[in-house]
Formats: sequence, C-alpha cells, structure tokens
Amino acid sequence: MFGTKHIIILVVSLILIVGLYFVTRKWKFSTICKSLFAIGIVSEIIKIFFYIVRNEEKFGGVLPKTDLPFHLCSIQIILIAVICISKNEKFKRMILSFMLPSCLFGGIAAILIPTTTALGSWIITFQYFLYHIALVIFSLHIFTTKEFKLTVKDYKNCLIFLLGLMFFAIYINSIIYDGESNINFMYVVGPPQEGLPFLNKDKGWLVYILRYAGLILTCVTLTYIKPIIYAIKSKFTKKEIHENKLEESSEE
Repeated sequence: MFGTKHIIILVVSLILIVGLYFVTRKWKFSTICKSLFAIGIVSEIIKIFFYIVRNEEKFGGVLPKTDLPFHLCSIQIILIAVICISKNEKFKRMILSFMLPSCLFGGIAAILIPTTTALGSWIITFQYFLYHIALVIFSLHIFTTKEFKLTVKDYKNCLIFLLGLMFFAIYINSIIYDGESNINFMYVVGPPQEGLPFLNKDKGWLVYILRYAGLILTCVTLTYIKPIIYAIKSKFTKKEIHENKLEESSEE
C-alpha cells in the first residue's frame, strides 16, 4: 500500500474519475445505471475465473469463500441490478440513498486501501481499480442528477439500510465461517488492513466496531449535510413565522 505502483494507480484513478465523469455527465441516469451494471458483471466474471484458476489445485472449480460478492462494494452489483429492473420508485430511491455514500466513500476507501491481491496480478489490478472507479463516478452522478434531489428522509433511509446491512454482514460471516477461511465481509470482523491508526482491534472487537460504525455515520452525515442544514433552517424559519403570527394576533 502506497508503494510506487499504488501511487501511480492512484494518480491514474483520479484522472479517470474526473475525465469519465465529465464525459458521461450528459448521459441519462438510466444509462449510467445500466453502464455500472454491465461493468459490475464483467468485473465479477473476471474475478471469478481469476480466483478459480489461481486456486485450481486447492479448490478445483469452486470460488474461494472469501471472494463471494458480500463485501460493501461487490454487493452494489446486486443493488444496481434491482435499480435497473424494479418499477417501484420508492424502493429504488431507498437503495440509491444507500448507494450514494457507500459507492462514494467505499470506492474511495478501496482505492486508497487496496487488498494485497489487488496490487498483484495486472488482471486483478485492472478489474479491482476500474470497478471501484466506476462506483465513485456513479456516486457523483447520483449527487448531480436532477432525478434524485437529496432530502433528510433519504438520510434516514440510508441509516436504516446500513443498520440492516450490518446485521446481515454479521450473520453471513457467521454462516460462511468454517474455522479456517479468513472471512471478513464488509469488515465487521476486523479492519481491512493491519496497522491502521484508527480502525484496529487493539482494544478489542467492540471498540473496533463502535469506531467503524462511528466512521460510517460520519461519512453518511457528511454526504447528506446540505439537506440536513436546509431542514434545520426551515424548521427555525417556520418557528419564527409561527411566533410572529402569534405576536401579531395578540397585538390585535
């Protein structure tokens, strides 16, 4: 991490994020969704065959449990498929309210803190970074599209979705864990890398998961800070108007 190869990839990733966002900013949002779904499918196919072939002697034609699509970023493929297929606008909006911060901060975190494998083979490096670049670009489109104006309700829906996903992650890790595999989907078991300054298990799992949850809450709140501030201002404005009306009526 942060070696010469990683720093070069970081610079290229930044250029691609900025460049591809401006190239695609006039596309319809439905086209953006379909494009992300296509990239996700191709990315997952590359990953599946890479890991099966690499572990052929040990697993045969079976994908290692650690590479199942239950991480925060890989599960976005399932969510974007629902967005493309579903006709329920409220349900789609709830998913998008979650995808906005998770694709943005999850994608950035994955690019900044890649797995050891991601910086190994050029095939998996290409797959890993291109997919996470696509997630960040998608989140920028959610931010700027006129079809999705952020509200405080979206913020609440996102938090509810995250809470449910956290329990899902704990359960799925427990179900798949076999005593040998290093199962750590969505990093609810432990940090993505050892030696991180804040996200570590130096003081035990409970302190780690509280820090992790606090960090996620901070990221989500920052994403929705504009509608939150607007809602607070509107509340005080309505209160002032109400108080002024009461004063005027008392004077009469």
